[in-house]
Amino acid sequence: MFQILVASSLLFGAGLLPLIIYRGKEDSDHPSFKLILSFALTILLGDVFMHLLPEVWELEKITPNNFASSNSLVLAGIVLFFVLDRLLGDVVGYLTVLANTIDNFLHGLAIAIAFNVSTSTGWLTTAGILLHELPHEVTDYAVLAQSGFTKQGAIAAQLWTCFTGILGSVVGVYFEQSFSCGKIVLPLTSGIFLYVSTTSLVPSIVEKTSPRDTGLQMVAMILGLALTFWCS
Repeated sequence: MFQILVASSLLFGAGLLPLIIYRGKEDSDHPSFKLILSFALTILLGDVFMHLLPEVWELEKITPNNFASSNSLVLAGIVLFFVLDRLLGDVVGYLTVLANTIDNFLHGLAIAIAFNVSTSTGWLTTAGILLHELPHEVTDYAVLAQSGFTKQGAIAAQLWTCFTGILGSVVGVYFEQSFSCGKIVLPLTSGIFLYVSTTSLVPSIVEKTSPRDTGLQMVAMILGLALTFWCS
């Protein structure tokens, strides 16, 4: 139990990384902010196609029939959060918090289950999740700032989502198998990330910039994609 809590607490600590990156500066005025958004775009899309959806396919032991079912849930997530965004106003930031809350809870659950297998499996799983989460925390913070969150509000939201990782690990201590609801929430979470990427990040990135800035944004996107490949 102690090792599980230590491992999941590392995820909580990852939520503090944006404080180091953005310390003492207003988010929207940060000189590298648009580069961070470009990096965030490929991190979020990579998370969907190389992390979340493969987990769903593994859970379902994919066949042609349930492959269509999983993809339908992803599309349902996109449509659902489009409707919510239109009805409630600009809620992209809150959708990001919701998606990350679910994602981190499942990460904590995975850590607990891995430690139930063996200590070495638990720490290897923790290391893999941290490699995935560290760049994710920075990019998620950038998305929240882009969505109108204050610096303090974005940090508080990040720490909350990281805390749910600890909560997931505590729940996972008492359950040796993953929840079947993962087959539902993971595709919906994928839909949220796809919606945020295409409606919030892409419009900000494609605003007219100098050729030099465009080139730097392309480099940031390639780096995000390469990191996603490396961490997958």
